[in-house]
Amino acid sequence: MTKNQQVMKKAVLRFGTYSALAELLSFVACWLILSVSHMGIDAQGNLGWAAILCPLIFIYFGVRYYRDRITNGSITFLGALKIGLLITIMPSFFYALIETIFVTLIDPQFYEHIYLKELEVYKTTLSAAKYAAKVKAMKDELAMNNNPLYNFSAITLFIAACGAIVSLICALILWRRPKTQMVNAQ
Repeated sequence: MTKNQQVMKKAVLRFGTYSALAELLSFVACWLILSVSHMGIDAQGNLGWAAILCPLIFIYFGVRYYRDRITNGSITFLGALKIGLLITIMPSFFYALIETIFVTLIDPQFYEHIYLKELEVYKTTLSAAKYAAKVKAMKDELAMNNNPLYNFSAITLFIAACGAIVSLICALILWRRPKTQMVNAQ
């Protein structure tokens, strides 16, 4: 392993750990807020999205750190994307682990509660035929979500997809050509 790869590994582990810890803290904070408040289903969903996406800001900080401190202020688009995707692995895995432990051991009826709340909304907004089809689809989805392996895999892939989008945006924002190439281009 080259020195540059070792430094990249340290940066990825550092900012991946920060992001994973932030995912853990945001999950716990979200759980506590939802336990004491009586938010509507839409507000709960928005809070959940914030708990998932906000910790992914460490992808930006990790790519910027690597660019500014390791590669002397320059990084290619693909290099920035690579760092971002590698950082994404840790929060994806840890959030999925936390979520799976929560829905299997702490609150096994978690998805059932969401299911019932969503059915109340659909009952008033959908026709009888569409409602019946939605009930069947949601029952199938509920059965899959209660499977720990499926739940872990789905959450991991979901967070990884969100992290990939954040990594792509960060790579677009942060990539810079080396200063010698900029001077020669002018």
